[in-house]
Amino acid sequence: MRRQRGQSSVEFGASAIVLFLLLFGLIDLGRVFYFDVGLTGATREGARQASWFVLPGAGGGSGTNPSLYDDDGWAQDPCPYEPNGNPTGDPNTYPGIKQSVDCNLNKYHLPSSVLQNPATTCPTSVDGNVAYNPPYVDSTYPAAVNQPLLFICYANTPGLDLTVAPTDDSYKGRDVNVILVMNFGYAGGFLPNMLGTSLHIVANTHMVVGSY
Repeated sequence: MRRQRGQSSVEFGASAIVLFLLLFGLIDLGRVFYFDVGLTGATREGARQASWFVLPGAGGGSGTNPSLYDDDGWAQDPCPYEPNGNPTGDPNTYPGIKQSVDCNLNKYHLPSSVLQNPATTCPTSVDGNVAYNPPYVDSTYPAAVNQPLLFICYANTPGLDLTVAPTDDSYKGRDVNVILVMNFGYAGGFLPNMLGTSLHIVANTHMVVGSY
């Protein structure tokens, strides 16, 4: 009887290791899906904000794009801003693309993005496509895990960077491509043995810059 109990304990211990590995693997799969949804939502919101324009008589002139620029410099919580101004209190300054992206990243418990403009505006794609869509070369991704990097590719033109919003509608009908890349870090040890120490996650959204 004691021998059978000892055998059962050994069998349970061996099977428990496999079950725990599977459990952590499922947790990691859930986390990577959750973060991927967060990155996608953040790029969509950033691109939507960039393409938005002000109607005539609503401030900013006819058809201008007051949020078509990198960053408004607001380093604190990026979410609580008024529709017609940023948290600094300047009613003539609209939130930049980075602020809109970071607001959505924070909702998914991800850190604020690290802006890569103007050093790199359009990351190099593996296949060299002119729309600068993924997949991107490995050097695009950060060494740190779970830290999103933000690239804003204006008009599909590498090196073109907007640090302030344009004062006219010269970007009307042109493309803005908001890109987030991240190295996903695993919580358990099951997936790293199968897929490597980290996993590249990328999301990007194209939108056409609007005007009146």
